[in-house]
Amino acid sequence: MAVAGSDSGSAPVAPGVVLDRRLALVHKEQGWLAVADVHYGFSEAMRASGGLFPVWGDAPIEERLGALCADYRPETLIINGDLVHGRVRREVFGGFLERLCGLAPRVVLVGGNHDRSPTVRAAGFVESHSEPGFFFHHGHLELPVPDGCVEVTGHFHPAVTLRDGAGLRLKLPAFIAEQGAGRTRWILPAFSPWAGGAVWEDGVDCVTQRWICGPRRILPAGGNCDGFGTCS
Repeated sequence: MAVAGSDSGSAPVAPGVVLDRRLALVHKEQGWLAVADVHYGFSEAMRASGGLFPVWGDAPIEERLGALCADYRPETLIINGDLVHGRVRREVFGGFLERLCGLAPRVVLVGGNHDRSPTVRAAGFVESHSEPGFFFHHGHLELPVPDGCVEVTGHFHPAVTLRDGAGLRLKLPAFIAEQGAGRTRWILPAFSPWAGGAVWEDGVDCVTQRWICGPRRILPAGGNCDGFGTCS
């Protein structure tokens, strides 16, 4: 797959909206920053169920979220589903939530399919959230999208695999914009370092644009459609 990129750590995906290589979507004028699929506590949950996972990943998640909010200073931080991976100890979740709520004046927690435990649900999750022209929900449920809004989901952990033609493969998280079937949908990359990602396949009768989130820069790859579905 041919890719073209710049040395910038962010890239515009639509007017007023940028994708940061740290796996966040930002609208500076509207003042929001959105991430999805944080899956806080994933490795601990896997160890508790017998998996041989090292317990790491939560500290980098907090550090990256903190750095993003320090850089962009959003008025609203949107966690678009799967804040945690599953059951998490009450004291661990309470401390994380307190620190999370200190990152922005307003924090919106959109419920995901992993945000199920009573401890987590008590934090005040919502099924969906709207900003002017945008409708956020996790993506595991089919919800009606208000007319004229871009649908923003997570849930699918989109990724792109790059090949060098000599056997080397590299899979990286990706931001997906697709337009078709009467809607424009954006799918956020998974924020969790444990989310390996699913290689995204184009839908039927959809025009798809991908942005690959590399360690240092954004790589636009494939498609002929910008973030709002304007096709060339």
